[in-house]
Amino acid sequence: MHPHTHTTAELRSTLRELMAHEVCNPDGDPHLSGVMFFCATDEHTRQLVERIELLASEMFFDPCGRAISHHMKAVALEGVCIKRKRKAPADETVIRIAVQNKGFITVSTARLS
Repeated sequence: MHPHTHTTAELRSTLRELMAHEVCNPDGDPHLSGVMFFCATDEHTRQLVERIELLASEMFFDPCGRAISHHMKAVALEGVCIKRKRKAPADETVIRIAVQNKGFITVSTARLS
């Protein structure tokens, strides 16, 4: 079994759970991993977003901090768009996970040359 199979399944499952969950977003902030959203949302939503951030960070970056596109594609779900942001600092890789009708989550890491 491929070492990322469990992580892929867990990330997909957590994304499905977030899509089905009624997200508490009183400020209408689309940046679900932002500080302001975390202050305004409920505990369950916060836990789902944190879990997605953790799993995506483990899966989507190689040891040099580059995005692993085939891992990003392996998590693909209807209603979820996962892309590397092109407009990011030169020494950083940023990935945006957009969840339809909910908002987006960003994960990033330093990129080693």
